[in-house]
Amino acid sequence: MKKIIADKKIFRLLIIGIIIIILMSILTKGRFLHIKNLSSMLFLIPELGILSLGIMIAMIIGGIDLSLVSIANLSSILATMFILYMNGSFVGIFLGIMLGLLVGAICGFINGFLISRVKVHPILVTLGTFQLFQGIAVVITKGYAITNLPESFINFGNGMILFIPIPFIVLFVVWQFVSFLLNKTGFGQSLYLIGTNYKASKLSGLNSDRIINTTYIIVGIIGAIAGLIMVARTNSAKSDYGLSYTLQSILICMLGGVNWSGGVGKSLGIIISVFILQFLSSGFSLMRYSNFFKDFTSGMFLLFILIFYYYMSIYDENKSKKLLKKDNMGNAK
Repeated sequence: MKKIIADKKIFRLLIIGIIIIILMSILTKGRFLHIKNLSSMLFLIPELGILSLGIMIAMIIGGIDLSLVSIANLSSILATMFILYMNGSFVGIFLGIMLGLLVGAICGFINGFLISRVKVHPILVTLGTFQLFQGIAVVITKGYAITNLPESFINFGNGMILFIPIPFIVLFVVWQFVSFLLNKTGFGQSLYLIGTNYKASKLSGLNSDRIINTTYIIVGIIGAIAGLIMVARTNSAKSDYGLSYTLQSILICMLGGVNWSGGVGKSLGIIISVFILQFLSSGFSLMRYSNFFKDFTSGMFLLFILIFYYYMSIYDENKSKKLLKKDNMGNAK
């Protein structure tokens, strides 16, 4: 039943996206579909998209990761400091990226351990570690931004391969990895089971605590990838970069059909939702509306969509129950 509803949500998202493209194209007199605007959107989408995929995984198991942006910042800060220490050499860049991913994994392990072993609620844990990781980043950088990164690393966030931005290629790879993990592996299926019913998953023989811990490690690594893209694109590593991304990522997950209580969510819904938000933002920018208006309109749009989804989910549930009841009556006859 939930699978059918999730598919319907994705279909509705596609319709919403198409409507927004048409409206923005009309309102901007065709400038919305200009190649420069489309290219710009492909550069801006990846970091928020990758963060949203990470938070989606945490939400599927019935958790949340409010610390993911601070994980991204801390990972990227330590990575860039190492890269600069190695004078921007190829080996230094490679090892710096590996260090960033390792830091993300360690931060994720801390979250997962406190949630799965110490049994503290995910919201409390990740709120606390958000402050912890951000505090460490502030102490390391003394509140200053790290800049003047090597050109070869900056190209990672601003370069293109066959007219496709490198960050967007990274987003595509992460998306495919997450999709494969959730849909094609036993580990992914266990995440849905844990999110649907934690007690039942333990009774079925799953090592739920270890799976939850591993999940947050994966989420931390995904956050580190987003952080590296942020730094490479902006040529600046800061302890407070992208703090608004946390709320945006959660809203994207909700818009994309992820169930807050766990057990439901598809990576495709996240990707479509990120595009929808970027369509709105880019369209308003082309029409030269202020950031305040963009934030207000985007917030109202998301609120409307969430309310719409709530009532549609009730409608779909009732419709599915009626069909199931009808089938059972037919079989009884």
